[in-house]
Amino acid sequence: MSVLKTIAIYVVAVLVGTFLVSLANTHIDLQALAGIGAQIPLAVRIDAIGRDLTGFGPTLLVLITIGFAIAFPVAGWISRWLGAGWRHFGFALAGAVAVIVMVSSITLFYQVALEATITPVASSRELAGLLTLSLGGLIAGLLFAALKPAAHAT
Repeated sequence: MSVLKTIAIYVVAVLVGTFLVSLANTHIDLQALAGIGAQIPLAVRIDAIGRDLTGFGPTLLVLITIGFAIAFPVAGWISRWLGAGWRHFGFALAGAVAVIVMVSSITLFYQVALEATITPVASSRELAGLLTLSLGGLIAGLLFAALKPAAHAT
């Protein structure tokens, strides 16, 4: 497979992961508001998704790009070592873990460097929210594994 095709597949995975994580972030935040009685019409939900994609999306894109750049080569190496049967699982896990690490790193940065006690990505305050965000990375990892053939047959 050509390097350009591999890069294109990587970019698609990053874009899909970014979109899905941003979408999950918006949904979790809006559901929290609905849980305390706020009425959130569909038009407001759609507007919030757009605002999150344009506001949070660029930062998220950079973080997911970095996270996948580390996680996917590791997943490829491990899947070659374990065998082809582990490839899709490995890339899915790598995508999910990359999102968890990147989102958690934001909070850690705020705590250490800024001495702040806030969780900048509110949807990740609880484990269920963080795991929901990681589903975007999981799906992106699966997509990458499905679109890019294994580097070496095992």
